[in-house]
Parts: sequence; structure tokens; C-alpha cells
Amino acid sequence: MLLGGKKKHVGTIAAYSERLQKQPRYKAKYPGAEAGRKSFRSRFATRRGTKGAGQQSSPLSAQLGTTFWRRLLLCTVLAVVLGFAGKQLQLSPLQGFFDQWAYFRIQTIEMPGCHITDPAELKKIGGIHYQLNMLTLDPAVMQKRLQEHPWVSGVKIQRIWPDTLVVTVSEHRPEALIVCGEENKFSYVNRKGEIFAAVRQGQELDFPVITGLETVQGSRKDEMLVDAMRFLQLTRRNNSNLPGQDVSEVHLTENGELIVYLVRYPFPIYFGQGNVKRKYTQLWKVLKVLYQKSRSGS
Repeated sequence: MLLGGKKKHVGTIAAYSERLQKQPRYKAKYPGAEAGRKSFRSRFATRRGTKGAGQQSSPLSAQLGTTFWRRLLLCTVLAVVLGFAGKQLQLSPLQGFFDQWAYFRIQTIEMPGCHITDPAELKKIGGIHYQLNMLTLDPAVMQKRLQEHPWVSGVKIQRIWPDTLVVTVSEHRPEALIVCGEENKFSYVNRKGEIFAAVRQGQELDFPVITGLETVQGSRKDEMLVDAMRFLQLTRRNNSNLPGQDVSEVHLTENGELIVYLVRYPFPIYFGQGNVKRKYTQLWKVLKVLYQKSRSGS
């Protein structure tokens, strides 16, 4: 009946199915058991990510690469900061405080390039000693002091942190001796025609001698000295007819002319003014003829 009738009878199978649905479902305890419930799209994305990760470098190599670049960046930044800090501390009122830091005190001093100069003498001139602090020393002042030495043509100062100072010295290279000064003493001349140091006892004297410079007046003096050095440089080519060791003297006259004296011949060779290279070529050609005649006995 529709109203007030008896309840509808439920079959045995339907009742059992209804009880099963009301019971809690079984949950697996092993990892990944829920993967079966994922959609096709989720499973495809997971598989694609796993494949891409397999093609990349291992976590260990990636970590080592990152560590290397971090250390390189740190060292670069530290070097810049220390260089800037050292420059600022030279003018800072805290300079005295940082001078007491034992960690940055110089422990090693290297001075390459000292062949004629004495490293101990240069250290004294430049104020270089083991009590200096790498942060507060002034390379510009040190370089200026060292270049006051007559044999020093250039200086390069390098700080190797935390405690090593490298002072690279460039020395003048003598090409000739020159008689100059009121006492007519010998001095060395470099290839540029610069008089840089007086000759001391025991030093080398086996060089051509330039004389007569004191008689030349005005700006012509520098030009003649350059011409004399140009001639001597040409003889360094060691031409068999006019080698460098055959030149004993180059005399500068008050009229602005060059006169050359050779070891093998007692007579003077007048070069006049200018055109040094052309006259040098003419001279060794003439000497070639003279040598051939002397060998043939004619």
C-alpha cells in the first residue's frame, strides 16, 4: 500500500552489498600504493620528470661545480676588498691599529731582476723590511724611492696575500762609457743615450768610450749623443768587417760632428753630421775592401 503500508522487503544480497559499502576501505601501508588512483595526466607528468632528472648530471658533480665557482667568486671579492682596504688604510687614522696585526706582516720578500744592484741596498732605500704590514704599506712611495737608485730603470711591486711581497726590478743596460763632468770621470750610457750612473771601482769597463761631450753647446749635445749611440747599436749587429768590439772611441766635436776610432786602424774616421745609418754602411764596405787587400798582401 502507498500510505501506511508495510516496509519494502530488502533482499539478502542487496543488504550484504549495503553493509560492505558502509565499512571503511582498506588502506595499503607500502609506499606508492596510492599511485594507482592517479589520473593518466598525473602519471605522465611524473614519468617525464623522472626521465629528465636521469639525463642531468649527478647531484655530487653539480654540488662540486657550485662549490668551485663560489670559492672563485669569494677569492676574487676578497682580493678586491683587501686591495681597496689597503689603499684606504694608508690614509686612515686606524693605520696604527692595523699595523699591529701579525697575520698580515711580511714574511717573504722576493726581488727578481737584481743583477748589478744589491737587494740589501735596495731594501734599505725602499724602506722594505719584515715589520711592514701588507694592508698599510704604500707601493707608490716604495716604487718612487727605489727608482732613485741610479741603476734602477723601473720597479713593479706585487702583494701576494697574506704575507709575501714581490719587488721586480728592471735595471739599465750599459752600452758605452762617457767622459763627462768637471773631473772627467767615466759614466755609463744606455741605448737611449741617457747617462745613468758613474763607474765605480771594480765595475766593468769593456765598452766603447764617448768623448768630447763637454765641448758641445746647447741642444745639439743631446742630438749628437743619440747619433753616437745609434752608430754603436749598428755595430752590435756584429758585421764581420765592423764588429762592435772594433770600436774604441766615438768623439764629439764642438762643431757637431762625429769622429770614430777603431782598434785595428790608428787613423780617425770622420762621420760628420746626421745620416748615421748610411755612413755606417759605407764604412763597413770600405773596411771590407781594406781587409781583403791586407789578406792578399797587396
